[in-house]
Amino acid sequence: MGRRWVTAAGTIRAIAEIDPDVAARIFGSRDAIALGGWPGATTGRSWAGSARFAEDVANETIQDDLEVAMYDPEHWDATPLDERLDPHASIETFGTLARSKGYTVLITPHPNLVSVPGSSLAPRDGEARESAYLRSGIVEVAAANADVIETQAQTLQRDPDRYRAFVAETVRIARATRRDIQVLSGLSTHPGYPATVAMLRNAWISVRDVVDGHYLSLARLRLPEVATAFLAETVTTDP
Repeated sequence: MGRRWVTAAGTIRAIAEIDPDVAARIFGSRDAIALGGWPGATTGRSWAGSARFAEDVANETIQDDLEVAMYDPEHWDATPLDERLDPHASIETFGTLARSKGYTVLITPHPNLVSVPGSSLAPRDGEARESAYLRSGIVEVAAANADVIETQAQTLQRDPDRYRAFVAETVRIARATRRDIQVLSGLSTHPGYPATVAMLRNAWISVRDVVDGHYLSLARLRLPEVATAFLAETVTTDP
């Protein structure tokens, strides 16, 4: 449990510049998914829009060596508004097309999808965003249409108990939908938290027994030294 890592090639490169051995041990195997490719890793690519993915498929502009197609719908401009307002449909559309092309499907919906103005999934009065997300059906739809999903719980990583509670509940929901689904949880060096080695370590430890791995974000390549030191600890800890 907890050993699959997913991240962008730029993140791996930044870590490798600090500690090539850690980068090789964490990301140099087929268990790792490198968005943009990395020697030894499984090659993936991310799309923020299902419609853009369909366009790239139709235009045959996707590289031949791609193995993992990732859909990252969030409450941001990169995801079209219609997809933000109906994430169930957009997730199903992406997953169906990606599977038809033989890709492993990774879906990483952000909990902030329930905060899109006009969304039918909006939090009720007094309801936390994470609670609204858990009852939104997004986790179930993602699990039904993917091989791997991520719980973007990184905004909670300062509080290991809350982080674990949210991640564990998404795992429960996902595996009730599909027993063999792989579930990752998000970790980030976003300076708004702000990230420290101890913060990442404690969040990581809190869910090691329930997740299959993690998506690691350097948040625009910030604090690579923190990520590298944290990953070095995981290498030492894992048998």
